[in-house]
Amino acid sequence: MNKELSKETKQILINSNITLQLAHLEQFNEIYELYNNRTKWFKLNNIKQWPQYAERHKNEIQTTIENNNYYIFKKGNEIIAGFEISDEPGYFNDDGQALYLHKVVVKVGYKNIGTHIFMVSKDLAKSNNKQYLRLDCVKNNEKLNDIYEKHGFKFVGCGKTTHYEYSLRECNVKL
Repeated sequence: MNKELSKETKQILINSNITLQLAHLEQFNEIYELYNNRTKWFKLNNIKQWPQYAERHKNEIQTTIENNNYYIFKKGNEIIAGFEISDEPGYFNDDGQALYLHKVVVKVGYKNIGTHIFMVSKDLAKSNNKQYLRLDCVKNNEKLNDIYEKHGFKFVGCGKTTHYEYSLRECNVKL
């Protein structure tokens, strides 16, 4: 996968003192802790999101890192966010026109980092000649769905697993 970012995105990250890196397996424990802490934060704030996400997806997160599809944002030596960009469609029927954003987590206490994650992810989709960046999320989390909508991710469908109902969203990166 081409991992080239636009000059504009690189400059925004520099101005924000954020470093983008591919994650390495030796960082797994620190990354996994981001999910555990975010899950606790959701519970404390009565947000029905990820009640057992970290434990259900532990092996998946590790495999994503091993496959060089997991990115981290760092401020200094501190990992402040993580996310997967891959051609793994998840709940989508893949048509070859998209990259997929999965496993987004931001360290508790950091705000507006999602904007940078979306910017980087859209750049990666563009640099790989894709039409769309796609993601799925919990359907009943209105705040999260609103955030995605504000960042250009249009609702394109929904579905259900044994654990939750989800929304499918995509952003046309060629517009």
